[in-house]
Amino acid sequence: MLICLGLVCFGIYKAYFYYQEKPETRELLPAISIVPGKARLLIIAPHCDDETLGCAGVIQEVVSGGGQVMIVAMTNGDGFTFAVEEQYRQLILTSDDYVHSGYTRQKEFIQALDRLGVVQRQLAFLGYPDRGLRALWAEHWYSSQPYQSPYTGRDHSPYENSFRANTPYAGEAVINDLETIMREFAPSVIFSPHPVDEHPDHAATWAFVSAAAYKVFNSGELPKPKIYTYLIHRGDFPIPHGYQPEGLLLPPKPLYYNYNSQWQAYTLTAEQEAVKEQALNEYVSQLRVPVMSSLLRSFIRKNELFEEAIPHIALSESKNIELANLNAWENRKPALVYPVGTSALGALERSAKVEAIDCAVQDNVLWLRFHIPGFSTQHHQYQIAVIGFQAGHDALKRDNRSLSFSAQDTDLLPAAVYKFKEDVIINIPYSEQTLPEFFLIQTATKDRFGATIDRTAWQQVQINKAGPEESTGRSKNDSGAAFVNTAF
Repeated sequence: MLICLGLVCFGIYKAYFYYQEKPETRELLPAISIVPGKARLLIIAPHCDDETLGCAGVIQEVVSGGGQVMIVAMTNGDGFTFAVEEQYRQLILTSDDYVHSGYTRQKEFIQALDRLGVVQRQLAFLGYPDRGLRALWAEHWYSSQPYQSPYTGRDHSPYENSFRANTPYAGEAVINDLETIMREFAPSVIFSPHPVDEHPDHAATWAFVSAAAYKVFNSGELPKPKIYTYLIHRGDFPIPHGYQPEGLLLPPKPLYYNYNSQWQAYTLTAEQEAVKEQALNEYVSQLRVPVMSSLLRSFIRKNELFEEAIPHIALSESKNIELANLNAWENRKPALVYPVGTSALGALERSAKVEAIDCAVQDNVLWLRFHIPGFSTQHHQYQIAVIGFQAGHDALKRDNRSLSFSAQDTDLLPAAVYKFKEDVIINIPYSEQTLPEFFLIQTATKDRFGATIDRTAWQQVQINKAGPEESTGRSKNDSGAAFVNTAF
């Protein structure tokens, strides 16, 4: 009885998001512009298969046109228990079983990309922990305190062919690897997971790529590449789900209208689509798992879908403004306008979630304004993470601030938080030496029981120490607020 009830609830949940996010089939997306013969294409994949799901057509185009390609796998996908159980036909698994499954995923990765025309020397396995990238980004930054994978049991990469042998499971090691690859390969175009991808490894990969790209390319030593993002995990995306080789990939409606839409499409030839299917068929370990098989085959369509990372909002000194006054924030373009999420708890809790964040800096104090319709009527808790960086010659200097507030309480000092009916303004003091060059911010909304009902993307914002505030890009939403895809 409980199983039947659960299936009914799951079906209602899926149907709800199907109709909420059903894409606009009448909208024509512009074609992505890449000159294959001149392209130096760098693709960052959180797991072995994401590169083929999101970018197989573009890879074939660049390879056949004589361009250069490099594919980087952040993890070896060694934390997917269902796949490991299918591979070894047993319920009790050892840490070595998970490591061996990682080597299996590597072989499939090599074979799939061989189908797409990419040779093994153009591939890099970083060897970081599957389902652990968010922990490396937010918590286990330093190599002296590495993260331990609950699957492989290791806190360093056990893979002999990792980009750096025995690399520690730490955020600073990830940044160093990505920085080295970007400097040595000097890409003209980078493909990275989309910021609102709901898989934590994908969202963290975007944050790592965003920070590393800022450090490498903002110095002017190398030409700035274009950055495109591809979406894999978000509710019922793609719609319709399942094998639809005659269908099209289209952005979910909330992303198309509310996410400062810069979506572009790459149309595959019939031959490219067939080769993409052959490449995906190499991921036997994933296709054995029914839910993964359905997801993988959903990307065999007549096109691929990307969003171009747009120019950034840069914060400069806000002078002679009383930022504790809500009126001071009128007519400003927020740093983040967050689209509707797709979690089941979020669907039940429709109000009092962060819809927009605005930022300002004044006298070495970072001010943040959160727009939260229904804030004063709910008992939600809001957890804010602000990870700031200063880009030195040797390494990124990192500063991590974690804050929380609700309508009832806060861990901030009274003078640092101002609450209104649908808005909250907070300030975070820095010294002149610690004020970051750029920062990434994320908010998590939790219910009264501590369950996460919503989480924003990691959003990067740059701080200019001189010069006027500027913003670029435009939104399709009615408010005219601009969402910043990157401050790179």
